[in-house]
Amino acid sequence: MKLDTILTVILVGCAIATTGIVVKRQFFPLVRTSQSASEQNPVLVPHWQDYFDKGVRMGPLQAKVQLMEFADFECPFCGSFHKTLKALRDHFPHQISLDFVHFPLQGHRFALPASRVAECAGEQNHFESMYDQLFEGQDQFGLKPWDDYATAAGVPDISAFDTCIKKPDPIPRVEEGKALGAKLDVQGTPTIIINGWKLAHPPSEEELDGMVKKILAGGSPIDGKS
Repeated sequence: MKLDTILTVILVGCAIATTGIVVKRQFFPLVRTSQSASEQNPVLVPHWQDYFDKGVRMGPLQAKVQLMEFADFECPFCGSFHKTLKALRDHFPHQISLDFVHFPLQGHRFALPASRVAECAGEQNHFESMYDQLFEGQDQFGLKPWDDYATAAGVPDISAFDTCIKKPDPIPRVEEGKALGAKLDVQGTPTIIINGWKLAHPPSEEELDGMVKKILAGGSPIDGKS
């Protein structure tokens, strides 16, 4: 094999390895390479009810099942988990309250702008419809104007929306979300807390459905925990 061919093979191999590392860091930017047993198991967050003013509440305030979601609108895993949450909330429309906490990841170019878009829609009482539009259309970030998302979400005053999304100021709820995530040792997105139990990994639809049914039956979402 010629020397230039060997060098080409080595360079291609290095590029593939580097790309794999970048992708892993992008999707799991805070995950440690080794975790203790306690980090792999659900953890009960003390005084968890006190943190529900840091996010945007969707669903009945007094619902028996209280979910908190730390998420990034550009995160593909969050987009997939959104489908799980939506199906679950549709199945239990009166039993689940969802508190969405902004946790935009630094490596995602559109995460922070999308959070601002959601908050600006929220100023016109359309946060939840925008929340749905952003997760369902995250593959169009940078290709589709934010106005199109606003129109699809039913935001009534597009002019006011445009003015809002152009503001350069820090977004208070985003800053509070990032601070809360750091306080609760959020290691990646999406991170789910259900009735105070912070889960080590996003649950499947079947697992989450089982947890909800345990809570509605008067128990703990986590087996063997009270």
